[in-house]
Amino acid sequence: MPDTPTSVGVLSNILTAPSLAFAAIKERPNPWLPLLLLMTGVFLQQFMYLQVVDFPWLMDQQLQQAGNMTEAQRAQTVDAMTSLPASAIGAAQGIGGALTILIIYALFALYYTAVSFATNDGHKFKQWLALIAWCSLPGLLGIIASLVNLQVTDGRFLLPTQLNPLSFGSLLGVDQQGATVLETYLMALDVTVLWSLVLTILGYQAFTNRSTAASALIVLAPYGVIALIVSLFALT
Repeated sequence: MPDTPTSVGVLSNILTAPSLAFAAIKERPNPWLPLLLLMTGVFLQQFMYLQVVDFPWLMDQQLQQAGNMTEAQRAQTVDAMTSLPASAIGAAQGIGGALTILIIYALFALYYTAVSFATNDGHKFKQWLALIAWCSLPGLLGIIASLVNLQVTDGRFLLPTQLNPLSFGSLLGVDQQGATVLETYLMALDVTVLWSLVLTILGYQAFTNRSTAASALIVLAPYGVIALIVSLFALT
């Protein structure tokens, strides 16, 4: 279990005095509070969305976008999925989303650990996992904005990419009809992603004493690889 005073102090400092937070994370890495907050937030976001949205419509929209089914096959799949209770579907989606957060952060922590091993900077997996989790906390603002959006708008015909009012697609008013996979992914990102990336770069720099440019290159490299893979997938 996390040490409450330390965790609460880091929670405050990561938003107001990041340098103090980075020092505390490096000395006493503890990822559980931010992981709990983020995973709970993602679960609630997914669960509440699927209680509000018109699920048959949503399924049909997603199957149309996939483009690999006939109309009859789509109707059969929609009928099968909508036979399940909305609460069960929402819970499954929420748990899947929460676990995805944990898996993604663990993979990034493994990447940073591998870089540490290659450069012999002495930092361990738990330190990197804690840094990643704490630096991702601004994402809670996007989750809260999504939950508020569900309360103040008619969410029955709201696409997942329109759920977060802080997403680039929502803020720019971009019509995502016919968008590529990469464009849809980018438009679904929200402005807090930039905040988290800056925090991660600064945190990596504080941990390793590398230059800002080198830290940015190491932190951003996986995102470039992901964008390349998504682009290649979209072309197939």
